[in-house]
Amino acid sequence: MTKQFALLPLILTFTFPMFQIPDASPKENYQRAVSLLFAGNPSLEDRDDAFNLLRAAAGKGYAPAQTVLGTAYECGTLGSTDIQRAIEWYTKAANQDDWIAQLALGRIYFQGRGVLRDVAAARKWFERAAASGDAASAYYLGKIAEEGATTMHYPEAAKWYQQAAEAGNPFAQERLGLLMVKGLYVPKGFIGSRQEGYAWLLVAADLGNDSASQALGSMQSDIGTTGMNAARRQALEIRDRIFENRAKACSQWSDQYSAQPGPPPFNRLSACESVKVPSETDSQL
Repeated sequence: MTKQFALLPLILTFTFPMFQIPDASPKENYQRAVSLLFAGNPSLEDRDDAFNLLRAAAGKGYAPAQTVLGTAYECGTLGSTDIQRAIEWYTKAANQDDWIAQLALGRIYFQGRGVLRDVAAARKWFERAAASGDAASAYYLGKIAEEGATTMHYPEAAKWYQQAAEAGNPFAQERLGLLMVKGLYVPKGFIGSRQEGYAWLLVAADLGNDSASQALGSMQSDIGTTGMNAARRQALEIRDRIFENRAKACSQWSDQYSAQPGPPPFNRLSACESVKVPSETDSQL
């Protein structure tokens, strides 16, 4: 054997990875990657194998794998944080109507995480995610509308806050309630908006929003005992409806209903990809 051919096995060893991607569908590779990552304390080798499987599935256009890769790069789960790579993979999945990727992109642009803040780009992705019923995106859209701070923007803000409020976000409930209580938004042909506003504040406070609790301080003097009792009854009805809506959704993670809601964390992505978020509830506005 010549020296040239004797070196060939050594060259091949360093040219091709030890881990071979299975001859399987993108979905199967994605599922295998998830099982490696969440089987409990994955080894470094398992993590590397999972990453290779995810890249193979994502490279063939499988949106859930693209979203997981985006999350991995955003959070540094499989290595160092890389927001630009995260955006690249999120965008691929978002363009296939993956609501988790759309929410993640909107949040990055809205907050200016590793990029310049771009409200127009954020609105674009939030609107697409909210169309699927995503409550977090609806809450951000309410905040964007309210940033306009003119009378014409309040009905739009209230519409988005209602979607998020019905899904259980106590901060959206507070904002919706305050718009009504302060008279900044009065539903057309609706005379009990202040009472309903207080009802939403009661629900928000009950679900752990401390600032909503503080806003309730002058409630009784504003609407009287009769109005107060009616607001409490309405709040109970709203709360029951919210718990029913929550039960239909992909949940629960720590910042799902926070003041800065985020997409499902890495270990919830697979479950949430298989559960369609509830569609927008019938609005009372």
